[in-house]
Amino acid sequence: MNRLDLCSLQSNRRVPRHRAFTLIELLTVVAIIGILAAIIIPTAGGARKSANKAKVRAQFGAWTSAFEAFRQEYGAYPQLSATGAQKLVNPLGTSTNAQQVHLFHDILTGRRRDPSAVWPTTTAGTPPPPQVQNSRRIQFVNFVDNDFVSQTDVTAGRAAANQLNFVRDAFYNTSIACVTDSNLNSVINGSDTAGGFPPVTVAGSTTVIRVSAATLPTGTTGGVHAGVIFYSAPPGSTTEADLILSWK
Repeated sequence: MNRLDLCSLQSNRRVPRHRAFTLIELLTVVAIIGILAAIIIPTAGGARKSANKAKVRAQFGAWTSAFEAFRQEYGAYPQLSATGAQKLVNPLGTSTNAQQVHLFHDILTGRRRDPSAVWPTTTAGTPPPPQVQNSRRIQFVNFVDNDFVSQTDVTAGRAAANQLNFVRDAFYNTSIACVTDSNLNSVINGSDTAGGFPPVTVAGSTTVIRVSAATLPTGTTGGVHAGVIFYSAPPGSTTEADLILSWK
């Protein structure tokens, strides 16, 4: 083997050198990833919020049907509070103890939040207790575990400890207003809400939003043509326009 052949053989045995990325190329890749993230993350967040709003409206629809079925059975809508008081899905003074009375849940299901709790027989109370309002213990709606604030939700910071076992919406919001057509004229307006429509607290915040007459449909009657309405404030709400309304 001559010297030329030996050099050629040694050259062929050399380990090929890999080309590395330059600093400019790396910075370009990072910039592209950042741009894509800026586009994708808000889009995903917006889609999630829209899905949760749809879930809340579905909840409102089920509850509305339950209230109408209750009226057909008993001739009046469930009473969640004393006349003139605020009307909420989780009435003022609701206990975190699942064995205690929860007017909204107990009236519409004919049982306690804790199925093992005893169904009382007392008739005293203003508003009347569930055992008086739904004396036949008819189930007008079905609640599942995800309809309530759980200990897991509290531990994860999605809800406060004083909201444990409260009915919630898809945003883990327990401040949900419920107004019924108290005078049964098929329209809900100021005449059905002494003291104004109940305020709701924005999910994950302390901000409070009230519904005014400006939010209601206008016309000769000036109100919502419904027997019951629900509304709540999703995260980030600042005005009435941000509320989730059962009639829209």
